[in-house]
Amino acid sequence: MALGSSMASAADQELLVWCWDDNFNVPAAKLAGEKFMAAHPDVKVTVQSIAQDNIVQKLNAALGANNVRGLPDVVLIEDYRVKNFMVGYPDFLRDITDSIDVSNFIDSKVYASSYNGRHYGVPFDSGTSALFLRKDIIEKAGLSVTDFQDITFNQYLDLGKTVKEKTGVALLPFDPNDLIEMRLMLQSNGEWFTAADDVNKVTVKDNVALKQAFNFYQRVTSEGLGYTITGWNQLLSSFQQGKVASLVYACWIMPSIKQATDQSGNWVVIPMPKVEGPNATHFSNSGGSQWYVNNYSNQADLATQFLKETFASDHDLINELVDRIGLISTMKDANTLPNYQEGDPFFGGQKVGKDFVEWNTQIPSVNYGIHTKEVESVVGEAMQSVLQGTPVDEALEQAQEMAQMQLGM
Repeated sequence: MALGSSMASAADQELLVWCWDDNFNVPAAKLAGEKFMAAHPDVKVTVQSIAQDNIVQKLNAALGANNVRGLPDVVLIEDYRVKNFMVGYPDFLRDITDSIDVSNFIDSKVYASSYNGRHYGVPFDSGTSALFLRKDIIEKAGLSVTDFQDITFNQYLDLGKTVKEKTGVALLPFDPNDLIEMRLMLQSNGEWFTAADDVNKVTVKDNVALKQAFNFYQRVTSEGLGYTITGWNQLLSSFQQGKVASLVYACWIMPSIKQATDQSGNWVVIPMPKVEGPNATHFSNSGGSQWYVNNYSNQADLATQFLKETFASDHDLINELVDRIGLISTMKDANTLPNYQEGDPFFGGQKVGKDFVEWNTQIPSVNYGIHTKEVESVVGEAMQSVLQGTPVDEALEQAQEMAQMQLGM
């Protein structure tokens, strides 16, 4: 297939892609590049591995200085961060609304990469959440997997008390500096730190899910249900060494769980607990990213074509990535891909990948806005004060005031 005449001449047809993670995003981009180059021999695709924080820093530095010549043609950006670029540098990301059909991607991802009725990103990976459960440990406590299905977070902690009393094993790992359960609770209830219709409006004080998250962590600590950890390595050891009976986490934790080969057959994956309220669901997301075209690039047309033919539509590519990197795709019809039909022996033959891509479609859409990192930092400090005895309502009200002050609202 020949590329359109509006694109660069053959001698100049070279694309540079920036992304992070040498075990996940980088090999995915390289495989997409290989497929695109095979279809277009006159094109060269180069993938550069750069840490995510460094990508953000490089983009902000270049865009802030209006010096865009060194930027890539295609860049991967995390969903939590992309609105900052859409709002702060409105000409940077290419509007692909009329170029690429993204209707086959789950609504929450399309919503995350849309702005003012226009669309900019090609969805890639998912951070779909779940309850990862040590079946053998809960059975020693006289419980079953069924007991943990379709429950609230309070009921989850009640069951955790039984597990702790009968087995001595903590219910879940608890890192007071990384409150992933809080983010999962928020999105599962269709809420965030800022309002959906006004990202400059802080929604901390009257946030239903956030208050329940604070109460959740308060119970975890006061009732001794958590195995306290600090950082990634201690998180891994908590479940790899059998010190916890479960964890509420994103799907990308699976490879780390499976490293404990002696636990094969003892794990099961089910929908996470939910908060209490009329909008509550068992489905949420943590992280995930999308591919974007640099609108300043001389190769913007070619870069758009690259994404259109690969990540936006190539089911064979996505299916291969399921096997190669354990991708949980954000395509609505991903559950039909052959590699999702295989049961995973580690999880007792459960078709875990197929479950995740089906749960994907039920994740509520939220507007992450432009202040996620800043407000979350303030909320994290408020959580610390709650754990030290400050009443929840008082801590949330103080966090609301602090966030508004820091953001100049």
